[in-house]
Amino acid sequence: MLNIGIIGTGGMANAHAAAFGAMRGVRLTACCDVVAERAAAFAEKHNIPRVYTDYDVMLDSEKLHGVTNVTPDAMHAKISLAVIARGLNILCEKPLATSLADAIAMRDAAQAAGVINMVNFSYRNSAGLQKAAEIVRKGTLGRIIHVESSYLQSWLNKACWGDWQTNPGLAWRLSTRHGSAGDLGDIGCHIYDMTCFLAGQDISEINCQLRTFDKGVPGNVLGEYVLDANDSFASIVSLSGGALGVVHSSRWATGQGNSLRVRVFGDQGGIEVDLDRDWNGYRICTGKDLKANAWKTVTCKPTPTNFERFIKSIKTGVNDVNDFANGAKIQAYLHYSFASDAAHAPVAVELPDAVSA
Repeated sequence: MLNIGIIGTGGMANAHAAAFGAMRGVRLTACCDVVAERAAAFAEKHNIPRVYTDYDVMLDSEKLHGVTNVTPDAMHAKISLAVIARGLNILCEKPLATSLADAIAMRDAAQAAGVINMVNFSYRNSAGLQKAAEIVRKGTLGRIIHVESSYLQSWLNKACWGDWQTNPGLAWRLSTRHGSAGDLGDIGCHIYDMTCFLAGQDISEINCQLRTFDKGVPGNVLGEYVLDANDSFASIVSLSGGALGVVHSSRWATGQGNSLRVRVFGDQGGIEVDLDRDWNGYRICTGKDLKANAWKTVTCKPTPTNFERFIKSIKTGVNDVNDFANGAKIQAYLHYSFASDAAHAPVAVELPDAVSA
């Protein structure tokens, strides 16, 4: 039996608890949150026997095989490093950190300790994305030439997720003082990850522009929230294999609730993953269909989730590819996107090699 502890019992933690709680051979033994009442209610909901308000006490008191870190972004590094220091396996929510330096430190610590380490980029749970990425890696598309990807939401324009002017859970995402890195930091990490995962390449250069738009609130201030975080970004990227790409995102995309699409084009075919249309499928144009520009839709069987792959990695001792090293790369793309916007110029992406164990 594998004992799992959860640190942070907010909204996303419910998905973690439900997933682990449904697995055979896995037991949720403890949870922790600085708000005692919230932790107690969470424990009751998910049948977790022990509750803590201090994660150090939990880590020292429990016999855990793994920990899932579902705390606010600013706490990811501190808590994950504490978990790693105790030789425990760790699954951390995205983005890995709030700075590139912290992400690199987390990557190096996990590798040096030899613990299983993963980042919960949740859209990797899509069977369509997983199977489409396998097709690209087999070379079916030939030489990758061009990539186009987008992540579009509309909650700033229409109250499809609730009214951001009265909902603190949305309002904080618009304020850098409250730890938000804006649209780029919140959902840009997802679309950068999907882009590179499907294309099978890293990003070597980024030319990014960020925009923060007037929201019709006097002075762009709403109570305690200064609404200064970016709302949209658009990046022209160069990939390590030579391809050119366009990656963009916005919270002002009217008519788009939560829409992610990545398209990869090679000299022998193209492939598309559109999660707004099909979670478990992809579209492909290759072989005899190229001349007619005909696309086929392929439906895939469900693939293991991040939670299932985390448990498998603990059992086998073999880390998943969706690890802290990948999380640090995605953090680098965010870092250099901000740097490019500030410089009004393209910038090279640099990521130091990991420290040897």
